[in-house]
Amino acid sequence: MEWKIDPSHSSVDFGVRYLVTTVHGNFTGLRGPVQLSDAAEGETPELLSFEATFDVTSFQTGIPPRDHHIKGENFLDAEAHPEAKIRLVSLAKDVPSRYLMTVELTLHGVTRTVDLTADTAGPVTDAFGVPRVGATAAGRVRRSDFGVNAFQGVISDAIDFTVNVQAVPASIPDDQLPPAK
Repeated sequence: MEWKIDPSHSSVDFGVRYLVTTVHGNFTGLRGPVQLSDAAEGETPELLSFEATFDVTSFQTGIPPRDHHIKGENFLDAEAHPEAKIRLVSLAKDVPSRYLMTVELTLHGVTRTVDLTADTAGPVTDAFGVPRVGATAAGRVRRSDFGVNAFQGVISDAIDFTVNVQAVPASIPDDQLPPAK
């Protein structure tokens, strides 16, 4: 069945060590198609494929001056690389509703494969009558693998990230999706 990512309810969240603490932030506005198997009523459909894009300028940590700096040339260089992409490459089911997956992540103009673990949920129907399925996938990347090397030793090379996706049937027009509160 054809589904699509609901951008109001999906994000890429991250945590990176800065000196002695971890800084958290996210990218919002994920968009893209999701393919799921047909499933009986009450059963969780199987994930078949997905791809998502998101606007790098959506990056936020809650501290605007820091966000501006990280979107700049030293880190994300959002002006030169305004879009990031995630695409499923391979998938293996671990236990019911849990997957081991490899995705291609394109960030900062560089594409690398990344291994993730993912849990799926749904389908459920929200308070507005919209069917939803979801997945949360977690992994770790090295920012240096994407050509982001500024402030090594001060900011960790390892970045933990989580992709949170809610998907709705592709037939539902975007303007009929309930907004995030």
